[in-house]
Amino acid sequence: MPAEDGLRIDIRFATAADGPRCADIFLHGRRAAFSWQPEDRFGLDDYYDCVDGEEVLVAELDGAAQLVVGFVSVDAGERFIHTLFIDPQWRGRGIGSALLREALTLLRGSAELACASRNAAARAFYEHNGWTPVPATETGGDAEPLVVYRKSAL
Repeated sequence: MPAEDGLRIDIRFATAADGPRCADIFLHGRRAAFSWQPEDRFGLDDYYDCVDGEEVLVAELDGAAQLVVGFVSVDAGERFIHTLFIDPQWRGRGIGSALLREALTLLRGSAELACASRNAAARAFYEHNGWTPVPATETGGDAEPLVVYRKSAL
């Protein structure tokens, strides 16, 4: 599918060879998205722990040496989109939206996702893509307050 700037986005299941690139995108994306957290809270190995047991789809661009520019991970059993991260230099080109659409297709129905309530950019992105916040549930302890979103497949 064409990206908003004319590049072609190919979405496929991730392979083990994609792990290091996805881990790098995840590390830098989390540091940017959670700027209120200390940088050393996040590490490269976090990616592997976070997506363990999940389906991971990657977006790569033709014309960019088959460069992986983003990924989404899905817990199919829970019908939950767990992570979505795009390389910062490739944001704003429709890649995140394409990954969300493909994740919904994979889940074949409605799905949920959650993001930190402080992450205004992510919340605006999800709402722009038609995701609807669901009523809040109480979180206990020191957990980061989250906003849960739901959407049905097209």
